[in-house]
Amino acid sequence: MTATPAPSPTLFPLGDGTGSVSLVQHVGDDKSVVNAARISFGGDSDAPLNDRDEKLIRYLLRHQHGSPFEHNLITFKIVCPIFVDRQLVRHRVGVSKNEVSARYVEVQERNFTPPRFRKQAPSNRQASVEDDGTLDQARAAQVWQEAWRGAFGAYQDLLGLGVTREQARGVLPLSLYTESYYTFNVRSLLHFLGLRDHEGAQYETRLFARAMAELAEPLFPVTFREWRLLHAAH
Repeated sequence: MTATPAPSPTLFPLGDGTGSVSLVQHVGDDKSVVNAARISFGGDSDAPLNDRDEKLIRYLLRHQHGSPFEHNLITFKIVCPIFVDRQLVRHRVGVSKNEVSARYVEVQERNFTPPRFRKQAPSNRQASVEDDGTLDQARAAQVWQEAWRGAFGAYQDLLGLGVTREQARGVLPLSLYTESYYTFNVRSLLHFLGLRDHEGAQYETRLFARAMAELAEPLFPVTFREWRLLHAAH
């Protein structure tokens, strides 16, 4: 009798039951990192990970010897607002992506609305700060709602007129959800997390980065432990 695999864990970073990160598959483990490094001297083995191996992982990270981490892969299914996806897709080195195509299928009526709006940071043109009470939250939510519903309605009207999907999608807003498979090697994932789970990154993107780390860390516990210690030291 063939055992049925356990369902992949799914996290909901935005807390709305729609935006999600799921673990699809992975290849390798901490021992794979060690073996990739030791093959230089013909020293790879099937022996269980030991203290010496953990020290080697620490050494590789601290001295930025990244190639041994590239032989391990993690695939996520990510459902996120388009504006978040546009920040994820910038990371192309060591990352593969396939996204649902609005040329092939109609876009679903799935939209993200911030539970609370932030203000523009006065000293950083790409950053935000928490509302100090001067932002009209209700009016901002109303404008957001009217904008995306109007745009989505226009999209549906265009389809109803017979306009092709590949053109009709041009009126859609960045707040709608898209979904993709992303495959990272571990080196590229650590690089991504260092940049996107950072105080300078957009808050919503940080939430997705943290969810990805939460799913990946149990697969490579020593690598993540040593990486976090290294980052904490800096």
